[in-house]
Amino acid sequence: MPEMIQVHADEIYTSGEIGPAVTTVGTFDGVHLGHQEILTRLSADNPGKLIRTVVTFEPHPQSKLHVRSGTVPILTTTAEKVPLLRQCGVDRILILKFTTELQQLSASEFLTKILLERLKTKRLVVGYNHSFGKDRQGDLNFLRSVSGQYDFELDPVEAHYVDGEAVSSTKVRRALQSGEISKANRFLGRPYFLSGQVVSGQKLGRELRFPTANLSVLPPEKLAPANGVYAVTVKALGRDYPGMVNIGNRPTIFGDRAALRTFEAHLIGFDGDLYGKIVDVYFLEKLRDEKKFDGINLLIQQMEIDKQESLKIYENYQAGNQLTELR
Repeated sequence: MPEMIQVHADEIYTSGEIGPAVTTVGTFDGVHLGHQEILTRLSADNPGKLIRTVVTFEPHPQSKLHVRSGTVPILTTTAEKVPLLRQCGVDRILILKFTTELQQLSASEFLTKILLERLKTKRLVVGYNHSFGKDRQGDLNFLRSVSGQYDFELDPVEAHYVDGEAVSSTKVRRALQSGEISKANRFLGRPYFLSGQVVSGQKLGRELRFPTANLSVLPPEKLAPANGVYAVTVKALGRDYPGMVNIGNRPTIFGDRAALRTFEAHLIGFDGDLYGKIVDVYFLEKLRDEKKFDGINLLIQQMEIDKQESLKIYENYQAGNQLTELR
C-alpha cells in the first residue's frame, strides 16, 4: 500500500540535513519519467553534497489559474507524491500553499525570497518548459539572465522521450482519459494507481458469481481512467490480489436507463468482507470497452474470459518483477 502520510502546506520534510541546496521546482503531478529525469539530476555532479530539495505546490496550480475550467484531475495526491519523491533520493521537500499571495510573487521575488534566501540554493535544476512567478515570467531565459547576478548555477533538463514522444503530466492524463493504460504506465514508469473506500452497492456481482467491491475514489479529484474493463492488481488487507475492474454505467444491467458511473473491482481469490476498508488499485492493462450484452449469461461468459486474461496479465507482471515497483 502506498505510504500515506499527513502533509500540510508550507512544511519541509527533511532527513535532517541543513545547508546549501540543489533545488528543483514544479508540480510533479504523477512523478513520471520526465520528472524522474529531473530528480536524478539533483544527485548528479554533487561533490559538495548539496541538500537535494524539491519545491512543490498544493493544490495543483492550474486549479487556481484556470478557475472557470474547475479542479484539474490529479495523478497523485500530495500524500502520495511525497514518498515517490523520497524514493527518488530527495532530502528535503517544501510544499507551498498555492495562494493568491503566492501567485502574485514576481519571478524575482520567488527566486530571491524562497529559492535563494530560504533554501540557500546554489544549483537550480529546471525542466525545459518550466516557469514560475507571476505570469510565469520565471522561465529559462529569465534564469539565464540572472544566474550570474545571484551567483547560482543553472542546470536545465531537456524533455524525456518515450516511444518518440515527450513525457508530460498532461499526456498521462489524456492517456488515462482515453483508456490508454499501457501508454500512461510507460510514461509513469509504473502502473497508475488510485485508492478507494469500499462502499455498499446493489450486490449484483454476487448474483453473477463475480462479487465486486464498489469503490468511492479518494479523493474525488483523483483521475479515474475512462470507462472500460481493466486488468488490475489490488492491495487489500495487506495482500496483493489479481483482479479486474469495471468502470462505467453497467449497460447490460440497466439498459438505456441513466445510471451513475460506478467503479467495481473483482478481487480474484479473495473471500472476505471489505466494507469500509481502503484498497489500492493498480491498473495493468485495458481488457476491453464496456458494452451491452444480449443477456446476463453472455455477460457472465465474457466476465470469465476477462478473469482468465487478467490472471495472465498479472502473472506476466509478476514474472517480470514489475509488481515490486508498485508504489
